[in-house]
Amino acid sequence: MDFKQILVKKENQIVRVTLNNPKAGNALNLELRLELIEFFQRISEDESARVVVVSGAGKNFCAGGDIRTMEGVTPVAGRLRLKTGQRLVKAMIGLEKPIIGAIHGAVAGAGASVALACDILIASEKTRILMPYVNIGLIPDWGLFYFLPLRVGMTRAKELMLTGDPIDAQEADRIGLINRVVSPEKLEEEAMAMAARLASGPSQAQAMIKSALNRWPADLETLLEMESTMQAVAFSSQDFDEGRRAFLEKRKPEFRGE
Repeated sequence: MDFKQILVKKENQIVRVTLNNPKAGNALNLELRLELIEFFQRISEDESARVVVVSGAGKNFCAGGDIRTMEGVTPVAGRLRLKTGQRLVKAMIGLEKPIIGAIHGAVAGAGASVALACDILIASEKTRILMPYVNIGLIPDWGLFYFLPLRVGMTRAKELMLTGDPIDAQEADRIGLINRVVSPEKLEEEAMAMAARLASGPSQAQAMIKSALNRWPADLETLLEMESTMQAVAFSSQDFDEGRRAFLEKRKPEFRGE
């Protein structure tokens, strides 16, 4: 894959994508957004890729949108601008493969949206997450009205959005915004260890779990019907047959995603 704003490295069944504009804090300029969209589209078609790890080069994961390009934005241009960002988070949510976010430094604005579109978030102790839209007279975007209340509840989401105050990694962990906090030198190791664990799992079952959870909140009857359909597919998979045999034979299963 030939990109200018992101780095892509494949290690066995794990694909690492790194936002690579560190001088600008990996701010999500238009080129970076489009490259990420293309990356996730390509990965969705790569059957050999089972897990994606997203990270940022330099001191920050992502400083948010490129505010220098926002002067004089008309309503029509503003809508089109947001649609590009929405395409990115939808591509991440729609990817039927687990995405692990390895975040550090500033995770701000649209960068927080990209982080929260990941399925599992591992943060460095020096991470600061903020949604400072209100401080410049804007409202949160790129799906934050969906992602944030879903992770931390409506009460805390209102506080974070209305004040624009940053929170550190420890507080983000306490309120359930992220999955775990590690030391800076352990961030890559922990993210890759989780990726390796997921890559060895039953990929079709993982895809259905992610798809089902990303439709929540939904009413009980919808979820029950969805799980019965998905479980019927899982029952007939070779991965389930292997998992059942491995359980009975008291050994580790070798899943093939079939």
